Amino acid sequence: MTGSTASIYYPVIRSGSGADVYFERLARGVSACGWEANLHFLPHVAEIVPYTLLRRFLQVKRGSDIIHTKAEYGWMYAGRGKPLVVTLGHSHLDPQYDKYKSRVKRLYHRHKWGRSIARSFRAADRIVAVSRFVARQIREHYGREDARVIYNGVDVDFFRPASTERPPITRRPIRLLFIGNLTRRKGFPLLAPILERLGQGYVLEYTTGLRTRGATPPHPAMVPLGRLSREELLEAYQRCDILLFPTRLEGFGYPAAEAMACGKPVVCTDYSSLPELVTQGQGGFLCPLDDVNAFAQAIHRLAADPNLRARMGAYNRARAEAEFSLQVCVQNYLSLYRELL
Repeated sequence: MTGSTASIYYPVIRSGSGADVYFERLARGVSACGWEANLHFLPHVAEIVPYTLLRRFLQVKRGSDIIHTKAEYGWMYAGRGKPLVVTLGHSHLDPQYDKYKSRVKRLYHRHKWGRSIARSFRAADRIVAVSRFVARQIREHYGREDARVIYNGVDVDFFRPASTERPPITRRPIRLLFIGNLTRRKGFPLLAPILERLGQGYVLEYTTGLRTRGATPPHPAMVPLGRLSREELLEAYQRCDILLFPTRLEGFGYPAAEAMACGKPVVCTDYSSLPELVTQGQGGFLCPLDDVNAFAQAIHRLAADPNLRARMGAYNRARAEAEFSLQVCVQNYLSLYRELL
C-alpha cells in the first residue's frame, strides 16, 4: 500500500453472467482512480469442483492489500491475512428464483451455494449487496443486518444518448429492445405474447446473452442480434425506442440501467430491484409480474407519444448519472476499502 491507494485482488470464477461484467467494470474503474486492481478469472469448471478441495490450490496475488470476490465462494479466501469483502448479486435461496430452476439446480443452490454464502458472510470483513432488494434477501435468508448497499455502476461516458436522435416519425415501426439470456427467469418466453398483444408496427431486437446462443425467433417481429460487443450493445440501445425488460427476478438489472444512461424509457417488471432503478411514470412503466396485457398497454402508450418517450429518456439519463454511474459505484467502494485499510 502506498499513500492513499492500495492493491485490490479480485478472484472470480467466470460464470457467463452479469457478475463477470460487474467485476470487470469495477476493476477498470478502481484502476482509473490510481489504485492497483488485479482481476483474476478462474475457469468456469472451478464452480463444480468441491470448494473445500479447490481452496487448497487458490493463491492470492502477492502484495494485495484487500481481497474482494463473490459471496458464493468468498470464504475460501479467509484466513489469508487480508481483509475480505464479498458481494452478493442475488440470493439463490429466493423462492421466486426456485420457480425457474430444475430440481437438481434447486438442490445444488440450496446445499452448495446457500451454505457457502452463509460461510462467506461469517468470514467477511464487509458484505455488499448490489441493491436494497438484495440487502432484504440477505436479512431474510441469512439473518445478516450489516450488508452495505452499493449499486452496480454503469459507464455513463460510454453508455450515452446518440449525438443526434432520430426525428419522432410515428409512421415507422417502434423499435423495442430486449437484453439478456434467453431464459425463463429473464422473461424471454413473455416476449412473443407481448408482441401478439401489440399487433402491427413493432420490431423487437433481442440479444442471446452471455450464456445462450442463437435460436429461431418465436415471433416474426423478433430479430435476433446474437452476442454483442460493447460497441454493438451501445448501438442497439441508441437505436431502440423502448427497452422491454419483463424479467422475473433481478439483483440489480444492468439492461435497465444501461438503457437509462442511453436516454431511453424502460418498460419492466414491478418486482425485485427494478423499482429502485425505474421511477414509475417518470422513467418508464413498471408492470405486474407476468402481466402481458400490462406490458402491451405501457408500450402502446409510449409508442403513441414520442414526446413522452423523450421526457422519460432525459429523466433516466439524469438519474443514471446521479445514482448509477460507474464513478459513483467506484467511489463508494473506495470509501469501503479505506475503512479496511
